[in-house]
Amino acid sequence: MPKASPDRGTYGPQRTRRTPPHVSLGDLRAAVGLTLDQVIDRLRQETGRTYTRGSISAVENGHRGASHELLQALCGAYGLRSGAISTTYEPRRAAAPDDLASVGDVA
Repeated sequence: MPKASPDRGTYGPQRTRRTPPHVSLGDLRAAVGLTLDQVIDRLRQETGRTYTRGSISAVENGHRGASHELLQALCGAYGLRSGAISTTYEPRRAAAPDDLASVGDVA
């Protein structure tokens, strides 16, 4: 068994990690053969929540980010394994009360 080097691991230098190919959610939906309304019905079954055509369209087109819950539900709606759809989107956080107090201050 080869010895592991502290900086290279057992198998020597690794290739630079590349970004895997991406498919838009709208293209994926079309390939699966679903309409927006059918996706919304499946999302309702997955989550118990009702999404609008506009909100799902905005996520598909990159105008709105998607929560982890929505991404998992979309995986189910499209018949994909859990976690197959991922994003780097981070939801906005509520401002701390101290941050809000300084918003109105103008120097």
